[in-house]
Amino acid sequence: MRVTGGEFKGRPLKTTPGLAARPTTDKVRQSIFNILMNDIEGTTVLDLFAGSGALGIEALSRGAKEAVFIEQGHAQAEAIKQNLVSLDLPKNIIKADYKGGCRKLAEEGKQFDIVFADPPYEKVPPDDVAKAVMQYNLLRIGGFLILEHKTGGEVKSDCFILLKRKKYGQTEVTFYVRER
Repeated sequence: MRVTGGEFKGRPLKTTPGLAARPTTDKVRQSIFNILMNDIEGTTVLDLFAGSGALGIEALSRGAKEAVFIEQGHAQAEAIKQNLVSLDLPKNIIKADYKGGCRKLAEEGKQFDIVFADPPYEKVPPDDVAKAVMQYNLLRIGGFLILEHKTGGEVKSDCFILLKRKKYGQTEVTFYVRER
Protein backbone atom coordinates (compact mmCIF):
# COMPACT_ATOMS: atom_id res chain seq x y z
CA MET A 1 0.00 0.00 0.00
CA ARG A 2 1.24 3.47 -0.92
CA VAL A 3 0.25 7.13 -0.56
CA THR A 4 -1.62 7.94 -3.79
CA GLY A 5 -1.11 11.70 -4.06
CA GLY A 6 0.40 14.88 -2.74
CA GLU A 7 3.74 15.48 -1.04
CA PHE A 8 4.26 11.83 -0.06
CA LYS A 9 2.91 10.27 -3.28
CA GLY A 10 4.37 6.80 -3.83
CA ARG A 11 5.71 6.40 -0.29
CA PRO A 12 4.93 2.95 1.17
CA LEU A 13 2.68 2.50 4.20
CA LYS A 14 2.96 -0.36 6.67
CA THR A 15 -0.11 -2.42 7.41
CA THR A 16 -0.67 -5.26 9.82
CA PRO A 17 -0.75 -8.79 8.44
CA GLY A 18 -3.87 -10.90 8.61
CA LEU A 19 -7.51 -9.92 8.85
CA ALA A 20 -7.32 -7.65 11.91
CA ALA A 21 -7.27 -4.61 9.65
CA ARG A 22 -8.93 -4.14 6.28
CA PRO A 23 -7.09 -1.22 4.71
CA THR A 24 -8.88 1.07 2.29
CA THR A 25 -7.54 0.15 -1.13
CA ASP A 26 -5.43 2.59 -3.13
CA LYS A 27 -8.22 2.83 -5.74
CA VAL A 28 -10.87 3.74 -3.16
CA ARG A 29 -8.58 6.24 -1.38
CA GLN A 30 -7.69 7.88 -4.67
CA SER A 31 -11.39 8.19 -5.54
CA ILE A 32 -12.21 9.70 -2.13
CA PHE A 33 -9.49 12.31 -2.50
CA ASN A 34 -10.42 13.09 -6.10
CA ILE A 35 -13.88 14.00 -4.80
CA LEU A 36 -12.41 16.06 -1.92
CA MET A 37 -9.67 17.60 -4.09
CA ASN A 38 -10.60 21.23 -3.42
CA ASP A 39 -11.63 20.70 0.20
CA ILE A 40 -8.44 19.32 1.82
CA GLU A 41 -5.98 22.21 1.99
CA GLY A 42 -5.62 23.56 5.55
CA THR A 43 -8.20 21.22 7.11
CA THR A 44 -8.19 19.30 10.35
CA VAL A 45 -8.93 15.61 9.91
CA LEU A 46 -10.02 12.77 12.20
CA ASP A 47 -9.26 9.22 11.04
CA LEU A 48 -11.58 6.93 13.06
CA PHE A 49 -10.88 3.18 13.01
CA ALA A 50 -7.59 4.31 11.50
CA GLY A 51 -5.98 0.90 10.80
CA SER A 52 -2.74 1.86 9.02
CA GLY A 53 -3.60 5.57 9.12
CA ALA A 54 -3.78 5.67 5.32
CA LEU A 55 -6.74 8.07 5.09
CA GLY A 56 -5.34 10.60 7.55
CA ILE A 57 -1.84 10.33 6.07
CA GLU A 58 -3.27 10.78 2.58
CA ALA A 59 -5.03 13.95 3.78
CA LEU A 60 -1.79 15.28 5.30
CA SER A 61 0.05 14.49 2.08
CA ARG A 62 -2.52 16.54 0.17
CA GLY A 63 -2.39 19.62 2.41
CA ALA A 64 -4.41 19.00 5.58
CA LYS A 65 -2.82 20.86 8.49
CA GLU A 66 -3.58 18.26 11.18
CA ALA A 67 -4.74 14.66 11.47
CA VAL A 68 -5.70 12.71 14.57
CA PHE A 69 -5.89 8.92 14.44
CA ILE A 70 -8.11 6.76 16.67
CA GLU A 71 -7.29 3.05 16.65
CA GLN A 72 -8.05 0.39 19.24
CA GLY A 73 -5.76 -2.40 18.02
CA HIS A 74 -2.21 -2.42 19.36
CA ALA A 75 -0.59 -3.70 16.15
CA GLN A 76 -2.55 -1.21 14.04
CA ALA A 77 -1.65 1.73 16.33
CA GLU A 78 1.99 0.68 16.07
CA ALA A 79 1.74 0.58 12.26
CA ILE A 80 0.27 4.11 12.27
CA LYS A 81 3.11 5.30 14.50
CA GLN A 82 5.73 3.74 12.20
CA ASN A 83 4.07 5.30 9.14
CA LEU A 84 4.01 8.75 10.75
CA VAL A 85 7.63 8.45 11.89
CA SER A 86 8.77 7.38 8.41
CA LEU A 87 7.13 10.50 6.94
CA ASP A 88 8.28 12.79 9.78
CA LEU A 89 4.68 13.66 10.71
CA PRO A 90 3.25 14.39 14.19
CA LYS A 91 2.14 11.28 16.06
CA ASN A 92 -1.42 12.28 17.04
CA ILE A 93 -2.61 8.76 17.86
CA ILE A 94 -5.27 7.87 20.41
CA LYS A 95 -5.22 4.17 21.28
CA ALA A 96 -8.82 3.55 22.27
CA ASP A 97 -12.10 2.24 20.95
CA TYR A 98 -13.93 4.80 18.84
CA LYS A 99 -16.29 6.00 21.57
CA GLY A 100 -13.47 6.37 24.10
CA GLY A 101 -11.35 8.23 21.56
CA CYS A 102 -14.24 10.49 20.61
CA ARG A 103 -14.92 11.23 24.28
CA LYS A 104 -11.26 12.15 24.84
CA LEU A 105 -11.29 14.54 21.87
CA ALA A 106 -14.55 16.11 23.09
CA GLU A 107 -13.00 16.68 26.52
CA GLU A 108 -10.18 18.54 24.73
CA GLY A 109 -12.75 20.62 22.81
CA LYS A 110 -11.54 19.31 19.43
CA GLN A 111 -13.55 19.68 16.24
CA PHE A 112 -12.65 18.64 12.72
CA ASP A 113 -13.38 19.69 9.16
CA ILE A 114 -13.35 16.10 7.89
CA VAL A 115 -14.01 12.82 9.71
CA PHE A 116 -13.04 9.61 7.92
CA ALA A 117 -14.56 6.44 9.36
CA ASP A 118 -13.93 2.90 8.18
CA PRO A 119 -15.46 0.77 10.97
CA PRO A 120 -15.48 -3.03 11.01
CA TYR A 121 -18.47 -3.72 8.77
CA GLU A 122 -20.06 -6.43 10.89
CA LYS A 123 -19.49 -4.78 14.29
CA VAL A 124 -20.22 -1.05 13.98
CA PRO A 125 -23.04 0.21 11.76
CA PRO A 126 -22.54 3.56 9.96
CA ASP A 127 -25.40 5.08 11.96
CA ASP A 128 -23.57 4.37 15.26
CA VAL A 129 -20.48 6.17 13.97
CA ALA A 130 -22.52 9.23 12.94
CA LYS A 131 -24.26 9.29 16.33
CA ALA A 132 -20.89 9.24 18.15
CA VAL A 133 -19.50 12.03 15.95
CA MET A 134 -22.56 14.16 16.76
CA GLN A 135 -22.78 13.17 20.45
CA TYR A 136 -19.22 14.37 20.98
CA ASN A 137 -19.60 17.35 18.59
CA LEU A 138 -16.46 16.44 16.66
CA LEU A 139 -17.47 17.72 13.22
CA ARG A 140 -17.80 21.42 12.44
CA ILE A 141 -20.97 22.64 10.76
CA GLY A 142 -20.30 22.35 7.03
CA GLY A 143 -17.73 19.60 7.68
CA PHE A 144 -17.63 16.25 5.90
CA LEU A 145 -18.28 12.80 7.37
CA ILE A 146 -16.94 10.17 4.99
CA LEU A 147 -18.00 6.64 5.86
CA GLU A 148 -16.71 3.45 4.30
CA HIS A 149 -19.13 0.59 4.90
CA LYS A 150 -20.74 -2.51 3.49
CA THR A 151 -23.03 -1.67 0.58
CA GLY A 152 -26.47 -0.66 1.79
CA GLY A 153 -25.68 0.88 5.20
CA GLU A 154 -26.74 4.43 5.75
CA VAL A 155 -26.99 7.23 8.29
CA LYS A 156 -30.41 8.32 9.49
CA SER A 157 -29.89 11.76 10.99
CA ASP A 158 -31.37 15.19 10.48
CA CYS A 159 -27.91 16.69 11.15
CA PHE A 160 -26.36 15.34 7.94
CA ILE A 161 -27.09 15.83 4.24
CA LEU A 162 -26.14 13.02 1.89
CA LEU A 163 -23.79 14.39 -0.78
CA LYS A 164 -22.54 11.37 -2.70
CA ARG A 165 -22.37 7.57 -2.73
CA LYS A 166 -19.72 5.54 -4.50
CA LYS A 167 -19.82 1.74 -4.74
CA TYR A 168 -16.77 -0.49 -5.14
CA GLY A 169 -18.00 -4.09 -5.15
CA GLN A 170 -19.23 -4.87 -1.61
CA THR A 171 -17.82 -1.59 -0.29
CA GLU A 172 -19.61 1.73 -0.36
CA VAL A 173 -18.22 5.15 0.50
CA THR A 174 -20.82 7.70 1.54
CA PHE A 175 -20.15 11.43 1.83
CA TYR A 176 -22.23 13.51 4.23
CA VAL A 177 -22.02 17.17 5.19
CA ARG A 178 -23.02 18.36 8.65
CA GLU A 179 -25.95 20.72 8.24
CA ARG A 180 -26.46 21.71 11.90
